[in-house]
Amino acid sequence: MSLPAHPLQRRLAHALLRKAERSEGGRTVSLPLDAQTLPELHDAPSPQALAHLELLLDGLAKTGWVRLKADKARAFQTLADRRPALLLLDAAALAEWSGFEPATPRWSRQLVQALREHATLLAVPDAPALLDYLLRSPLPAFQGQEPAACAAVLNALAADCRAAPALTPYLREISARHFRGHSKVLDAREELLRLLGAGEASFLEAPIQLLVDLPEDWTGDEVLFIENGVSFERMAGQRQPPWAHTALLYAAGFRSGARRLRERKGSSIYWRGRMSAANIERFETWLYGGTAEPAVGFYGDLDFAGLAILAQLRMSFPTCSAWRPGYDALLSALGSGHAPGDAGKERQQDPVVTGCAFADEVLLPALRTTGRCMDQELWPGATTKAG
Repeated sequence: MSLPAHPLQRRLAHALLRKAERSEGGRTVSLPLDAQTLPELHDAPSPQALAHLELLLDGLAKTGWVRLKADKARAFQTLADRRPALLLLDAAALAEWSGFEPATPRWSRQLVQALREHATLLAVPDAPALLDYLLRSPLPAFQGQEPAACAAVLNALAADCRAAPALTPYLREISARHFRGHSKVLDAREELLRLLGAGEASFLEAPIQLLVDLPEDWTGDEVLFIENGVSFERMAGQRQPPWAHTALLYAAGFRSGARRLRERKGSSIYWRGRMSAANIERFETWLYGGTAEPAVGFYGDLDFAGLAILAQLRMSFPTCSAWRPGYDALLSALGSGHAPGDAGKERQQDPVVTGCAFADEVLLPALRTTGRCMDQELWPGATTKAG
């Protein structure tokens, strides 16, 4: 794909990707378009110049790899007044489109150079392509290792990729086998595995485990994802009017947002208690078949990480919204909530935008204004009654 038509788009794409490189992962990366990042927006010499900048930003957002977020427009405000920011959605696609070259650490450059100089160490399908990949996408598990030891691991991985065992292994089992018990090294390393000879069915990804509680009279109209296990158990065990007829779902943390949740091979359902055959069929038809569209809600902690889960869920369930009964209760108590640093949340990143109007216009502004957080276990709790 060709580079962006305008240098400004390329500049912003690279700034966003550099920020992503510095982040530790697991959180949404956003780039505020403040006067330092985009002075052209804040010092536009004319309405025409401002309109041109907005067209460039809209064009960048229309790629689908970033999202342009801004506060709700008010009278006489320009885009610069509305706290605009870019939200990263697909780093790999944006990097390819913008010609971004990630920084390669020195140890990885030295490793690749050593393997190029001793080509006989590698016994893989395409050694030059593999080394180009390692230069673009270093494997941290190799840091501090001798080139011969790294080559031995890659050769053994290639052998496993070519093998056809009677029982297909899980990818994390393969990772643990070759990386000293570390099961997550090969996560999101599809290109590496392809270069080593793996096919689409060579390894299995661990299915998401989804715990489900259905009321006896569930009609298929309401589904609620719950972030924390304690809250799930409380609400499933003591149903109250706001969720009396709602299917309750629990999948730990950010895993709830995985796209594989809606694939039969990507998730495993575990039923809490006995469910009727009709309800089971109705639920699985919705989850895997997409033939029905119930109201889907999410209820989790009132903090940036919780609302980031909501944003991820919306990738699989586009109509998912913050569940008003639970979040209204937490919001009313937010002023007396805990500071992020009191609960190890100081490094949580503002998701900037979730796509849910209630979250974007009410909950996120409240978190930014108060600087407080509230865990969902507060409500309904053991004694609180739903109103």
